[in-house]
Amino acid sequence: MPKGVGYKNSPVPKQEVIKIGKEKIKMKPDALRNMLKVPEGKNIPVSFLNKIIKAETGERVMNPFTKKEMKVTELLTRRASLARTLKGFKKK
Repeated sequence: MPKGVGYKNSPVPKQEVIKIGKEKIKMKPDALRNMLKVPEGKNIPVSFLNKIIKAETGERVMNPFTKKEMKVTELLTRRASLARTLKGFKKK
């Protein structure tokens, strides 16, 4: 994808590689936060992540940050699942 396309003239986000045990995972930092329109510095509640994960693709869930309904997509479900998993790990 050319630089600046689809991101409101900002550079294409870089991927980070995180290591969990022996596996390496590529992820875009703040991708879920941007999808949910969560302000910087606020935490995403686990209850909201659970609602997204339990909802089927195409259903709508209420976003507590924007007070609007949003459509659940497959990508959103996968990112919410990863976020919930990573929240469960202890920080060093």
